[in-house]
Amino acid sequence: MSKKNLIPDEDGVTHINIYSNGKTWLGRELSNFAHRPFNHKEHGLFASVEGYWYWLGRQDEKLRHLYGYKAKQLGQSLPLVKQLHPERFQKLICEALDAKLERHPDIFKALIESTLPIEHYYAKFYGTTLKISEPPSNKWVLAHFEKIRQTYNPEADVQHLTALTKKEPKVKHEEQQLGLF
Repeated sequence: MSKKNLIPDEDGVTHINIYSNGKTWLGRELSNFAHRPFNHKEHGLFASVEGYWYWLGRQDEKLRHLYGYKAKQLGQSLPLVKQLHPERFQKLICEALDAKLERHPDIFKALIESTLPIEHYYAKFYGTTLKISEPPSNKWVLAHFEKIRQTYNPEADVQHLTALTKKEPKVKHEEQQLGLF
């Protein structure tokens, strides 16, 4: 789905926007902001994937207990103390997403039963103008969800998974480790 086709009013009709302010329950629950505690096999308990995302580079224990904008806000205010190789970072985040789905079978069930294309974009009004923006460097998260979904539901859309088989542009380490959703 191209940027010009992302219509927030069609969230849940033509696509699922994984976004804390998305229109669908599934999109909000798949968001890293969601307060859906999980236990990462290597790093332990976290209240949200957003908290874990920032904890990986900041190593501040307060991030284990935060979710939503508070996790992002604290994470962005802290200095980066550990730089992970992008492949390692992505692997750990995908493990966290898997742990979240394992701990919350309601989300897992809704994901594998869905067939609409998965997207991630922000839709905000500035006055009367709607601005839609897509984070460019995190299609791998969408592809991860699509891979899980495809395993159980071959009829589901897999556009991001397919796109990742093509060469993805290199992203700076700092951009890779910015929060998402």
